[in-house]
Amino acid sequence: MTTVAPRSVDPEVDAVRHHYEVSNDFYRLLLGPTMMYSGGYWEQGEDLVTTLDEAQERKLDAFAELAGAAGTRRVLDIGCGWGTMLNRLTTVHGVEQAVGLTLSRTQEAFIAGLDNPRITTRVESWADHETDDKYDAAFCINALEHFVSSNLPPRERTKRYRFFFNQVAKALNPGAKFVLHTMTAEAQPMNRELLADLKFLQRSEFEGMHIPHLHELTAAAEGVFHIVEITNERESFAMACRAWLKRLAADRETAVALEGEEVVARFERYLDIFAYTLEDKFFNNFRVTIERRG
Repeated sequence: MTTVAPRSVDPEVDAVRHHYEVSNDFYRLLLGPTMMYSGGYWEQGEDLVTTLDEAQERKLDAFAELAGAAGTRRVLDIGCGWGTMLNRLTTVHGVEQAVGLTLSRTQEAFIAGLDNPRITTRVESWADHETDDKYDAAFCINALEHFVSSNLPPRERTKRYRFFFNQVAKALNPGAKFVLHTMTAEAQPMNRELLADLKFLQRSEFEGMHIPHLHELTAAAEGVFHIVEITNERESFAMACRAWLKRLAADRETAVALEGEEVVARFERYLDIFAYTLEDKFFNNFRVTIERRG
């Protein structure tokens, strides 16, 4: 595994590290062995907790198929987490080289521990990533929510998303596919509880995070990518949040010993917020497959 030191990072880096640089041992307790921090693909009747790893692997395999990544030479994962997709692509799907971008130093350290020579991790923002050696496929799995500040006015947010899609397109070979998994927000009436919970997410747990509207993304990608498919998978993400809450409750004493009561309580609150807002259809979780124009 190769690690590349950072050149520069987004100004939101401290907010990202506030959440993602909780210890890897804590995240292993929360997420399970696959260390995958997004929705899974459960089959009907499966227990959420005991089949969590299988559900996550099914999702990764489906994404690899959508991107046409199997047997390719070079693949990019933007916001690569703990390297689960990178490792799956190189060990199961025959990808020669998988490159991951992350701002989390603890995630980079975890990926280094995988000891996979086909993985290169860069502690680097997507905005800074440049390459002359183009990629055959790309992924961004529930990381886009951190890339654009909620403090920007709507027009500037769309410009920032357009910059993101242009950056991805520049890194891809013509005709290469990009699979994006991202939450989006619905314009719905808010009650006091929901407003308080959204303030907690934006001010305490994910400072400055903007969960986009779907129209912001489609406007930003227009002319850069062809849309192949869009699927709303809010239920699978809500199910994952419920599974993680159950894992945390089952070993809460250990979690508190690792990170303290304040951190555990933060995670319990934010996971419950995500679960119920997805279940109540305030948030979506879209799987978007797009193809770089030639």
